[in-house]
Amino acid sequence: MNRTISEFMVLVGVFLLLATWYASGYPAATPGLPHTFLSGLLAAAIILANAVILQLTEDRVLAQLGLFTPAAYIVLASANPAALWFSPFHGASLLLALSMAFYLAFCANRPSMGNLAGAWATLGGAALLFPPFLWLAPIYAVSAVGKAEEKLKFWVASVLALCLPIGIYLGIMALRPDSLAPDAFFAGLWRGMTDVSHGPIHFSAATLCRILLTALAALLALLWSIGRLDRYKISRSAAVLRIIYLTLSLSLLTLIFLPDSRYPAGLATALPVSLLLNEYFGVPDCKKGSRMLAVILVLILVAERIACYV
Repeated sequence: MNRTISEFMVLVGVFLLLATWYASGYPAATPGLPHTFLSGLLAAAIILANAVILQLTEDRVLAQLGLFTPAAYIVLASANPAALWFSPFHGASLLLALSMAFYLAFCANRPSMGNLAGAWATLGGAALLFPPFLWLAPIYAVSAVGKAEEKLKFWVASVLALCLPIGIYLGIMALRPDSLAPDAFFAGLWRGMTDVSHGPIHFSAATLCRILLTALAALLALLWSIGRLDRYKISRSAAVLRIIYLTLSLSLLTLIFLPDSRYPAGLATALPVSLLLNEYFGVPDCKKGSRMLAVILVLILVAERIACYV
């Protein structure tokens, strides 16, 4: 009974800390975005949904359940105050979270046609909102095809599922009198996938420290996980390896296609990074040095939030 009460109090404490952290970002200036109650509510709902998807993925694929991964995602995704107000990128991140969940389940747990179709269809939907996500398709294909028993069926199902959201979108747009022609749509999609022109990127010192320290923590977690792959079960090893692929790929994509410093790229990059960090910070035999790194990162996050009002 005492243990149950203790666990409940820990849960309440974590929830209150996350709520305080999240709420502290609302007054921060985020020019150019709609500051409405509905916009903030939608953004919060999507960030929470992404955290829940990560926790379910962790339970289903990695066979572990804890508070670290969803808490880390909420903190990292909302570090940029721009993430607290809804944008199309929020919708893209939600679809990407679903796609990752299906993809990891296919590669590490159950290589079913349902998981395969779900991974590709949601990736196609995410690409409609943020075209650079289509560059993840080769990563998905190369890393997942080995798990398929029937390779031809894999390729046909993958292509059809990826094209399904695009076909539905074109079908809906065709009903509008001012709709774009398909060739114009695909030309715009290609421009979105290849346009690397950046707007002004101005990071505060605290933000730059947070990005660099998070990257360092992710790199250490990556190296830590690679060194432990032979200790994991086959399914867990397959999942961790693909989380590493996603971490590297999404980090590179957001670095190349980041439009400006107000863009909440952490909504996407924190998805695999949170799972990866849990492999490093969430294990019982975590070394004192890694715990110190986690404490420093938390302090940097707090300093960055305070810097928003200075």
